[in-house]
Amino acid sequence: MARLKSRFSSEAVPFWALVVFLALVFLMGGGARADIQSLVILRPTAALFCGIGLWSLTRAHVETYRFLFGMAGAIIALLVAHLIPLPPSVWAMFPGRGLVSDIDTMAGLGAVWRPITLVPWGARNALYSLLVPLAVLILGVQLDKEQKYRLLFVVLGIGLASGLLGLLQSISDPHGPLYFYSITNNGAAVGFFSNRNHQAMLLASLFPMLAVYASAGLQSEEQVAVRGWGALAVSAVLVPLILVTGSRAGLFVGLVGLASAGLLYQKPNTLVSRKRTGGTGNVKWLAITLVVVCLGGLTVLSSRAVAFQRLWASDITEERFQRWPSIAAMAWKYFPFGSGAGSFVEVFQIDEPNRLLGLSYANHAHNDWLELMMTMGLPGLLLLLVSLWAFARATRAAFRAPLGEGRRAPFARLGAVILLIFALGSIGDYPLRTPSLACLFVVAVLWLYPSDLGVRRVVPN
Repeated sequence: MARLKSRFSSEAVPFWALVVFLALVFLMGGGARADIQSLVILRPTAALFCGIGLWSLTRAHVETYRFLFGMAGAIIALLVAHLIPLPPSVWAMFPGRGLVSDIDTMAGLGAVWRPITLVPWGARNALYSLLVPLAVLILGVQLDKEQKYRLLFVVLGIGLASGLLGLLQSISDPHGPLYFYSITNNGAAVGFFSNRNHQAMLLASLFPMLAVYASAGLQSEEQVAVRGWGALAVSAVLVPLILVTGSRAGLFVGLVGLASAGLLYQKPNTLVSRKRTGGTGNVKWLAITLVVVCLGGLTVLSSRAVAFQRLWASDITEERFQRWPSIAAMAWKYFPFGSGAGSFVEVFQIDEPNRLLGLSYANHAHNDWLELMMTMGLPGLLLLLVSLWAFARATRAAFRAPLGEGRRAPFARLGAVILLIFALGSIGDYPLRTPSLACLFVVAVLWLYPSDLGVRRVVPN
């Protein structure tokens, strides 16, 4: 008995460590800026949790998830390569470095060894930022099937808490203590984040989570009823919560998340007698539809639907979209090696068109697909293509796998949908540069990763 208890405790350590770490990340990692003060605590904490995970990590864990560790290693290696000083004769051969070389010559600096990136401190920040999602990966691969499924309750709880905080923010002082970050969307329902778009993407990802929560692995009729009605009620509340964020991108990904919920939900007919239920299912969906329409209508009429108002605002063709052609041209200017990790802000200012000059600056491209091409060049694009290929194969396997009575396929499909939401959100924003959403991304990858559906059939060696 003592040996069994010891074994249970040792196996539970990675799970509870991951739960604690996720809670800390969402409390301190809701912004994408490099100067957020909480990062001084968060990143050393992430290193500590990486150490905890490495202590119990085994060769079997690495072999089972060798593709994920391979991708993580390749990304880290690429960032390290961007920081290695190169001889002036080699560095000057990289595209787009002529201006810096001319400045060195005119200033009489002599032969300066420089790394690939034009902004070394930005590349170092990007490298250090990987500690946070890496901790989730190291701890997450050690979880058994049941512990992976239990993460759903953790993420749902965090998401609902962020939604509730956003609701309180929308009715409180725009510059009050409920906002965690000094640079934020004051007056908007940002929740645990500094950016309204990131809050909306988290809320949008809750729709498919609730669908799986309400239909996967149910053991009794009571669970069917309680979880079904609970998921529908929470989904109805999410609609106005997304509206009050003021995020136009959130409206789009919210619709994607809501549509995916219908795709992921599977009615547990084997547990509920048709004779007893009768038309309960239809009544349930009719009731929730009416509630959603009423809540959405009341939100719009009360002028709290900021996202809906901004959708029809005259600034729909705002500067961020006008920057994209210039960013695409810069990407080709620095191709194939890119301008370097973390270099967007400074490099964009070199070739920023005069018509876009103003009192504010572009902190990101607001299109992470374009920014990746500009800063990471061909190597970054190749890693992205490998990831998309693996995602496509794993998603295909997840949706072709029989649902049965288990939870493997539903959770794999859930992971695929969440990754799709982030991919779409990255077209107009930068969600994965936020530590908390980067961690949710890793959790979704662990749900999707087909170790339970046949690793060798769907994941490249």
